[in-house]
Amino acid sequence: MKRASDAHVAVICAMDSEAVHLRGRLAGPSEEPMSRWRRTRGRIGGERVDVIVSDIGLVNAAAATSALCALERPFVILNYGCAGAHRDDIALGDVVIASEVVHFTSQIVLPDGTRRYWGFNYLASGRRTREEHIPADPELLSAARAVSSNIAIPAWPGRDVTPAVHVGTVGSADVWTQHGDSILELHTLHGSLCEEMEAAAIAQVAAIHGVPFLAVKDISNNELHAFTDLLSEGGSVLAHVEEEVGRRAATVVEALIRTLG
Repeated sequence: MKRASDAHVAVICAMDSEAVHLRGRLAGPSEEPMSRWRRTRGRIGGERVDVIVSDIGLVNAAAATSALCALERPFVILNYGCAGAHRDDIALGDVVIASEVVHFTSQIVLPDGTRRYWGFNYLASGRRTREEHIPADPELLSAARAVSSNIAIPAWPGRDVTPAVHVGTVGSADVWTQHGDSILELHTLHGSLCEEMEAAAIAQVAAIHGVPFLAVKDISNNELHAFTDLLSEGGSVLAHVEEEVGRRAATVVEALIRTLG
C-alpha cells in the first residue's frame, strides 16, 4: 500500500457506543468535527488516527465516507461495529473479518417477479465498474488475520469461552433481518457470515476513491437462536449489550493499526 508521508488512518463506526472503544485507546485525543460528523483525532502507536461516527445506515455511511475522502484522503479506511450472525455456529462476541462485502438489497426484480442480485455499480477514474462484491484490501486482510490470532479478545458477558474469529463475507442493507428462514436464504445466496448496515457503502466509496478498505465486525445478536438477543421485552436495547457492541472488533482494529507503521 502506497501512502503519503502524512496520511492518516480513518476508522468509521456507525454509533458512538461502538466508537468509544477505540476512542478511549487514542493517545492525545482531540475533538475536531468533520463537517456534520463527530471526529476524534489522536494516535495509536506511530499512526495518526481519526475515529469518525457516521450514524446508522448506508446513506449516512456513504455521506460520511465521501466527505472524508474529499476533505482529507486517508491512507486506509477501516470500519468496525456490531452485526447479526448468519450462521448457527457464530456466537455472541465472535469477530468477523470481512474478506469481502456484498450489498443485499441491490437487486433487479425480473418481469416474472423473481429477483436477481445486481451487486455494485459505480464509476471510478472514469471507468464503469460492476462487481458482485467488493473485496477487502489483501494486505489489510492478511494483517488482520495475523493479529487476530495473537491478541486476547474478551469474552461476551455471561459466556466463558474465548470469542472465535471468522473470515468471510459481510453483507449490508438498510434492513434488519430477524426471520430465520430469510437469514438462511441470504447466507445461501451470498455465503454471508453476518449482516449490518454500513460496510458496503463505505467499501464502495473507498473503491471510488482508490483507498484501501477493511471491515471488522463483532456479533451482537444471532436471530437463529433467539428473537432478539439485543432487545428487552419492552423493545429497548439491553444495557449490557449496548456497552459491549464493537468492543471486540475495536480490539482487532487497534492491533491492526499498530502493524501499519
